[in-house]
Amino acid sequence: MAKMPKEALDMLNDLESSKVLATVDREGRVNAVPVGSLMAADDETILFAEIFLQKTKSNLETTGKASVLVFKALDGYQIKGKFLGFQTSGELFEQTAKRVKELLGLEIKSVGTIRVEEVYSVGPPEPGKRLV
Repeated sequence: MAKMPKEALDMLNDLESSKVLATVDREGRVNAVPVGSLMAADDETILFAEIFLQKTKSNLETTGKASVLVFKALDGYQIKGKFLGFQTSGELFEQTAKRVKELLGLEIKSVGTIRVEEVYSVGPPEPGKRLV
């Protein structure tokens, strides 16, 4: 497992940051969608709420590959990882459901988790530089 740098973790947990979750299907077709609920559970794990993610959910369950892009202005990070699964109950689910309900007024179906494997800078001074 890789640990996200503090700056990437902070940006991921910043409600003002833009966040995109990219997946790939069995044939190699990429799917990228905005997912505002993406956040860090800890420095090695990313979580997100499943609300409208039909194709994304299918891709994750099929290939297990995920890439998160988080950015704000010219600064940002690409975080690649391995999908761990969806949870429909338990403490993590309850905490995430409560947060999404408070912030977005929406009910969630499940909580997905991703184990961080690589982190790259997407902003200056060295876009594309592998950080972890």
